[in-house]
Amino acid sequence: MLSDADLTRLAAQLQSKQPTERLAAAQAIASADTGEADGETRYATWLRRELTEKTQVFRLLIHAIWGQYPNPDYPRGPGKDPPMWLVRPEPPIPPKTPKNQRPKPHDPEAVDWLTQLALLDVSKEPLLASFPTDETHRARGELLLKVALLRALSLAGQRGSREAIHPVFEQAFVRDGLLRDECGRNVRAMGSAAIPGLVRIYNNKSRANYKMRRYASYQLDRMDRLRPSKAIAAASDDLIRADIIHAYGEVLAIDAVDAILEQVEARSRRVRREARWAWLRYVDGPPPPPAPKRKRKLPGGKEESEEKEDYLNHRELATLALRKLHKSLFGADPSDKLSAKELTDTLFAHYDKQEEELYAKLFSSGEAHLRAGQPQQAVEEFGWILANQPDHPRRAEMARAFRLYGEQVATEADRKNDDALRSQAVGWLRHAVLLSSDQPDAATLRARIHLIDGQLALSRGGDGKADFEQALAADPGNSEARLYLSRTAIKPQKRVSWLRWLSLGLLAAGLLLLGLWRRQTASIK
Repeated sequence: MLSDADLTRLAAQLQSKQPTERLAAAQAIASADTGEADGETRYATWLRRELTEKTQVFRLLIHAIWGQYPNPDYPRGPGKDPPMWLVRPEPPIPPKTPKNQRPKPHDPEAVDWLTQLALLDVSKEPLLASFPTDETHRARGELLLKVALLRALSLAGQRGSREAIHPVFEQAFVRDGLLRDECGRNVRAMGSAAIPGLVRIYNNKSRANYKMRRYASYQLDRMDRLRPSKAIAAASDDLIRADIIHAYGEVLAIDAVDAILEQVEARSRRVRREARWAWLRYVDGPPPPPAPKRKRKLPGGKEESEEKEDYLNHRELATLALRKLHKSLFGADPSDKLSAKELTDTLFAHYDKQEEELYAKLFSSGEAHLRAGQPQQAVEEFGWILANQPDHPRRAEMARAFRLYGEQVATEADRKNDDALRSQAVGWLRHAVLLSSDQPDAATLRARIHLIDGQLALSRGGDGKADFEQALAADPGNSEARLYLSRTAIKPQKRVSWLRWLSLGLLAAGLLLLGLWRRQTASIK
């Protein structure tokens, strides 16, 4: 993690006359780990610093590396069709140049801004000839610092940061969007971690947020995550998936009603909890704002006599989806007297009952495997239950299966003298302790774990003494641990004895050689 002093030093290095020094400094900032939240805040603070040079210089720098920036005049006025992005014109191709010899046109979206800005020689770039070299040199350093910080925060988002999206997204609107193209790449590089932030921005329908909302929609569409069901399903893990669902529930997105309802029976407890929280906000949370009304036109130019809402609000959509699901689950339309909240409680109870029945069936199957002497199959079924319900009320009863399977693996490890199997055995035995720490012979089980840990330590070059002592302390009658301890006590003495005799032998040889050398020199004299 870089400190303010480090960033100041590297920012100064970005103004170096040597391109390799500039590139090294930019890469050091871009690849730096933001560390804790204070580091990320520091990077965001640096990123939000105002640019000091002229906008036109920055625009020419971007075109000098064949990048692009948005057209500030797009769109302006009816009948006009200006380009959305401003790009540098391609150099003219000499007449009669064969097609196979014509250079490929530059792709602005494929430009590596960090490398190209660092290596750019501003004194030799024709586009920048109208500005003093010192000015373009300073502007390049400022722009390069922005790009490096953008990449550092994007990397933080890829590592799981939930807040890195906001400072990166904001930079897309600095100086009429100078950095918008680079910001978009860094937002998309964050992947699923950027979705919750984009969802919140996209669903903020205030007048001041219009441009940001449109840009968030564009990024979600580029990532193929504009549809809530796709955004949730494509999440990289359950933690991100739960965050996305929470964001939809927080903003009460109308288009996410069906996607949230699909997740209230999710297998992951984290996802299911967030989905149910979000769904309860739809059916029993803040009241929806009234939809605009108008009289609809009928065939023949007439209008309806009554004003009608333009669209259904999130609560009405949720109620319709809920009634449809009830009919498919229970085979009949629910009573009109039941509120959406009451229908939701019935639905949650139904899913919970199904889950408990599944767990009960798996638990019975695991017990049957255990009685049949098949602890591995029992562990697989109990493990599936615990993965989905870590606080299962009968988790202590599962400890015996994990212990028996751990002992089975440990016995096989001793027979094959296989350390990999020993490591697995320790894992299963520790799992048994975690499930039931107060089982009748827990001390014997702990001694067994320490004994295997000591054996692993021996195989890795250690003495395992601490583990064998803990095994003996947990179970004073453990003869195997006592035997290993006695061996570790004997081995150092043998080693010391061997070293003593070796030292004496070397000393005697040295004295003999010294005597021979003196005798030889005396005879020469």
